Amino acid sequence: MISVFVIGTGNLGMQLCSALETAVDSQVKLVGYTNQSGSKLSEINAPLFKENWPPCDLYIIAVPDDAIQEVSQFVPQNQAVAHTSGSVPMNVLARHEQHGVLYIPQTFTKYRRAALEEVTVCLESNSQEIDEKLRLVAGTLSRKRTHINSTQRQQLHLAAVYMNNFVNHCYFKSAEILKNADLDQDLLNELRAETLTNAQSTTAQEAQTGPARRGDQKTIERHLKQLKEEDQAMYLAISESIKRTYEDEL
Repeated sequence: MISVFVIGTGNLGMQLCSALETAVDSQVKLVGYTNQSGSKLSEINAPLFKENWPPCDLYIIAVPDDAIQEVSQFVPQNQAVAHTSGSVPMNVLARHEQHGVLYIPQTFTKYRRAALEEVTVCLESNSQEIDEKLRLVAGTLSRKRTHINSTQRQQLHLAAVYMNNFVNHCYFKSAEILKNADLDQDLLNELRAETLTNAQSTTAQEAQTGPARRGDQKTIERHLKQLKEEDQAMYLAISESIKRTYEDEL
């Protein structure tokens, strides 16, 4: 049996707590932190995190990156603590005898529970003792885990931002263009499905198509004229990046 405090009631904290609660060999408590409103905490029946909590096997800090170090000050130095950030170094928790990172490269939203069973949970630790605790928690969440250092994790997080956040924003901009043209959003459903299929069945470099890939500058210029000025920069930056990638083939 492992006892865990999950600090943070955002999308990650909520889903992490929910996933751990289903494990028969874990005891989990979800708590909020000082920057959250009392009304939100009462809605989910979570107490406010404070000093002098009873000892537990592991504190997991699942709060915004700029709050991790501040929140960690409330955790006793002799308690094992880990944060969940992809971009914050492990050493922000260095004042604790046992410290580490449990990073889950997955997107978490309030609209649906993310599937974690096949996600590779990335661990980092400063000692064998906390590593065993992190491996136990990771094994509860997923069938896959690996150890990476802070530099590697930051690079992984950067890659994830490109793959998830930027791609999702491109979906948003696409939907915005369709809406402004009074076109049905479903018109691109099959294209989206095929794009995802190609991404999983071949490399992104091999799957790339479009005007920038074939060096079609006239089409690019027509597209730019249709866009608002603030959107032209993004379109042009992506197009130029694609052209540079394939410049030897154009």
